Amino acid sequence: MTTYLIFSSFLNFVTGLLLAFAVVLRGRKNELTRRFGFFALSVGAWSGLYFLWQISQDADRALFLSRLLMVAAYFVPVTFLHFVGHLCGERKPWWIRIGYGITLVFVAVNSTPLMVTGVKPAFDLPFWPRAGPGFVFYLVFFAVYTGEAVRLLHRQARASSGARATQLWHIFFATLIGFTGGATNFPLWYDISVPPVGNALVFIYLVTVANAVARYQLPLVTYDFVLAAVYMGMSATASIFFLLAFVVMSSLQGVALTSTNLLNGFLLGMVVSLFFFWIVPRLKEGTERLLEQTYLRKRIGRRSRLKGLAEQICTIGAEQEIFDTTAREIAGAMGFTHLGLFVRGEFSEAYTLRAQLGWGNDGYALTTLVSDTQLVRVLAQGQVPIIFDGSEVELPAETLTEIEVTRKQMPFEAAFPILTEGFLLGVLILSPRENRERYTEIDFSLLEAVCLQLGVTLRARQLERRASQTEKLISLGTLAAGLAHELRNPLVSIQTFSALLKDHGHEPEFHQEFAAIIQRDVGRIASIVENVSAFAENSTVPFRSVKIEEVINGVTEIMRPELTRSGVRFTMEEPRSQLPVHGNYSQLLQVFLNLLQNALHALEGRPDGRITVTVEARAGDLPKPMLCIQVADNGSGIDPALLSRVFEPFMTTKSTGDRRGTRGMGLGLAIVRRIIQYHQGAIEVTSELGKGTTFYIYLPVHE
Repeated sequence: MTTYLIFSSFLNFVTGLLLAFAVVLRGRKNELTRRFGFFALSVGAWSGLYFLWQISQDADRALFLSRLLMVAAYFVPVTFLHFVGHLCGERKPWWIRIGYGITLVFVAVNSTPLMVTGVKPAFDLPFWPRAGPGFVFYLVFFAVYTGEAVRLLHRQARASSGARATQLWHIFFATLIGFTGGATNFPLWYDISVPPVGNALVFIYLVTVANAVARYQLPLVTYDFVLAAVYMGMSATASIFFLLAFVVMSSLQGVALTSTNLLNGFLLGMVVSLFFFWIVPRLKEGTERLLEQTYLRKRIGRRSRLKGLAEQICTIGAEQEIFDTTAREIAGAMGFTHLGLFVRGEFSEAYTLRAQLGWGNDGYALTTLVSDTQLVRVLAQGQVPIIFDGSEVELPAETLTEIEVTRKQMPFEAAFPILTEGFLLGVLILSPRENRERYTEIDFSLLEAVCLQLGVTLRARQLERRASQTEKLISLGTLAAGLAHELRNPLVSIQTFSALLKDHGHEPEFHQEFAAIIQRDVGRIASIVENVSAFAENSTVPFRSVKIEEVINGVTEIMRPELTRSGVRFTMEEPRSQLPVHGNYSQLLQVFLNLLQNALHALEGRPDGRITVTVEARAGDLPKPMLCIQVADNGSGIDPALLSRVFEPFMTTKSTGDRRGTRGMGLGLAIVRRIIQYHQGAIEVTSELGKGTTFYIYLPVHE
């Protein structure tokens, strides 16, 4: 029986400790993980002390260890209920608080005969503890808290389904097996002849519960157990060397060693090794965090400020503002009194001073770095910062001599390259700090990150400008082609009648027809010029809070006669949002006037034609709240082949020979999109042939 208990308790100890270790290594921030880890640790500690108790060679040591193992046993019922409560979603805070309070009371009286009076033989076990008068209260506590945990598991398992139910039923039956096996240790405490045969069932219980929880709830994987096993293996290896040293020292001193002494030495080595391998690194991390929070608070503030700058650079609109903000934030965060930021022009070989602090006031007049300057060449080739703190001696003497010429014009201590795609876009030069503080690795990393972000942003702006110029040229070509096409028809009419004027000039009817054609086509040309001007217009207009329903009401008043004449039914649904937009009333009036006129034209000849306007707010994951206005008609729809081009200038689905006003010119939707973009909004369109078209206009809400 003794051999069985030694083997089973050691197995329980290793399993419980391994589980607790794996849980702690995996996720200490997860509360369920922590609860399971505390429970496994309680069982593991109880099993480890149980093992030491079983190999004791004298009664005093056995009594001491039996009392010590009870300290871990007191925590088992309450930590198990704490874990099960979280697993089942029933926290039971009062049960847990009372349970931990009772546990602490048991711990306080544990060293007295109140709980364990002594040890004496039972079966073939030489030192089995005897229960004191207070031990019965622990048995009641054990039964009540374990029973409550079992009740929770049973109720939750019956109410669950699928994988969740499987998990809970596994834990439920494992609990019945494991705690029943562990309870077989108690009868001998009262001289009841029931041997502790169920001790090995604790191992089965731990493995089953760990498997069930790991598969369905806790994020435990094989890696966690392997890592925990590696830690324990390292500790065991180190303890062997400790034990060898202990044996050598004992031999030199002539001290006889027993198996108990060797085992005690080995276990002590395990504890010490675990302390140095696992606890000391975490103590080091905690100490470093404490030092950072107290003595290094200023440096942490610098890091946060520069990290924020790296994120802020790409959101700033004006380029000069980027340079000024970068210079100001770096100087403020790092404590520089003087700073210069040189940037190369897109089509220039010179690096121009775009932002500076301090040096201009001190009379230093370096404003340009040419590309063949030694400093520029070194930064472009090496692509790493240069610090003049003694490390610059690695550079050739002639290179240093030439760089010193530049430093006399602006005495900097450090120069950081601003790079993108291996190309030197700029140079950041920095003076010594106010307190002569030296650069750290973190300082280097932060400044290089800011320079990298600055380089990426500048390069992106250059590419945007080139793309914009290309887009403008394409738009200009499209505009010119469309304009030529639109002007050709009225000009051909005027030219034809002018040629006939010599032969038919004496005919009154010809004069009347000629005059009508001249007036019509000159009006047409004037209309084309006016619309092209409206499309190209880029004037600044004041923005304010505008209510969309007021804009729509204004449009319907203007179009009322045409709506009445056509018989089209216009409906504006009750706005789902009363939020105003940020915009210009007149321009928005033009937007919706164009859209409603387009819808009206698409409904010609339809007796059941209708136009519907809907207004609703859109937020979701958008960077700012928007108002969505939908303008829908049930007209003929737009050909899918043309749908993606409806916002292009001079793109139209109507006949260009239609002479009624501006219809058929193809500039209306282009003007609408230009105005919406100017309002920082967006416009989309969906259409289905024979069923109608819907325009979606998104406008930012006025803050």
